[in-house]
Amino acid sequence: MLVLQNNLMIAVVNNGQAERFMSIAKKAGAGGGTVIPAKGTASSKFLRMLGLGDKSKEVVLIVIDQEKGKKIVDDVRSDAKIQGVAALLGSTEEKTMSSKWKMITIIVNTGYADDIMDAARKAGAQGGTITHARGTGTEEDAKFFGVQIVPEKEMIFILCKSDDTDKIVEAISSLKCLDEPGIGIIYTQDVIDFKNLDPQK
Repeated sequence: MLVLQNNLMIAVVNNGQAERFMSIAKKAGAGGGTVIPAKGTASSKFLRMLGLGDKSKEVVLIVIDQEKGKKIVDDVRSDAKIQGVAALLGSTEEKTMSSKWKMITIIVNTGYADDIMDAARKAGAQGGTITHARGTGTEEDAKFFGVQIVPEKEMIFILCKSDDTDKIVEAISSLKCLDEPGIGIIYTQDVIDFKNLDPQK
């Protein structure tokens, strides 16, 4: 039996382009995906480099194997009508391999995203994407973890170079506003591949 290792593709595209992205992805072999409304927080330097800015975005999440993921990106770039970036997340297959890029994901109670992005930028992050989410904690979860579960959450995705990851995570973790127990979590993942979806960039 052939077992494929699936990875998570995250694409951040301009508002209204997720449906076209998914249409191309399905033709390339994707079974489906999830679209989340979001807000870009890129600095002006990043804006010039990637064509992203502080405006409405859509985040597309697709579980896909690496080969099909690369085909999706190639097909979207060939289409040339979608602006944004795409990253394929997963574990490098060989222990000796190192990923050039990392994805930092922060999930916090609503109201802290701006402070987090300010700290991240000062530590070297070029930008990020913020989306709203909802916690699924039950009363039993809250009792078990010893913290109050707040349903309203913010998720922040920051794509950065691997060499910058530790200082960005440290800067975010040291924020005084995040000292309260149970206020959020932060984790990092290897980025197997990262591409701008605009073939001209």
